[in-house]
Amino acid sequence: MKNALAYEWIRARSLRSTWLLLLAAGVLQFASGLYWGLKRDLGDLDAFTSSFGLVARLGALLVAAVGVAAFGLDHQHGTLATTRLVLRSPARIVAARAVVTGGLGLLGGVLMVVLAAAGVLAGGGALPADAGAAGRAVAAVLLLTVLSGLAGVALGGLLRHTAAAIGVFAVWTLVAETALAALVKVPMATLPFSGTALLRMPGPAVFAALTAVALVATGFTLARRAG
Repeated sequence: MKNALAYEWIRARSLRSTWLLLLAAGVLQFASGLYWGLKRDLGDLDAFTSSFGLVARLGALLVAAVGVAAFGLDHQHGTLATTRLVLRSPARIVAARAVVTGGLGLLGGVLMVVLAAAGVLAGGGALPADAGAAGRAVAAVLLLTVLSGLAGVALGGLLRHTAAAIGVFAVWTLVAETALAALVKVPMATLPFSGTALLRMPGPAVFAALTAVALVATGFTLARRAG
C-alpha cells in the first residue's frame, strides 16, 4: 500500500490540472471573500461565512474534477491495464487514489478557507467574532471538498468518459438537488451535497455513505474489467 500511495502521489502531483483546479477553487473563493468584504450593509450576516455559499460548491466541483482525473488519464490513454499490473489489486488502486485525492481535497478546502479570509480582509471587512459560526463554516467547506474529491474518484472509475463523470457530478450537485429542494420540497439537510455544504445532518452522513458505496463499486468494476 505504501508503494501504491507513492505511485498515486507522483501521478497526481505530475498533472498540471491538479494544481490548476485547486488554484482555481482558491481564486474563486478569494474573489467571493473580496466581494463580501467590500459590502457594508450585511446586517446580521458576516462576510467570511457569507463568502462561501455557491462559490464553495463550485470549488467543490473543481475538487471533484481532480478526483475524476485520477482515472481519467487511464481511460483516455488506455493505461488502466498498466496501472493494474503495477498496483495489482483493484481495491489497492481505489484505496490509494481515494487517500491521495482526499488529501488533495483537504488541501483545496484549506486553500479556499485561507483565501476567503484574505479576500474579506482585502476588501476591508472583518472576520467573524463568533468562533463557533466561523468554525462551522470552515468544517463544512473542508468536509465538502474532501467528500467531493472522493466522489470524483468513484465517478471517474465507474464512468469511462471524464467529461461525463464531471457532468454527472455537476448536474446532481448544482441542478438536481436545487430542483428537489425547490419543486419537491425535499429538505436541504437531507440532500447529500447541500446538507454537507450547510453542515446539517443527515446530509454529510448520506454523502459519506453514498461515496463509500460508490468507491466499493468502483473496486468491483475494476476487478470485473480485469477479469
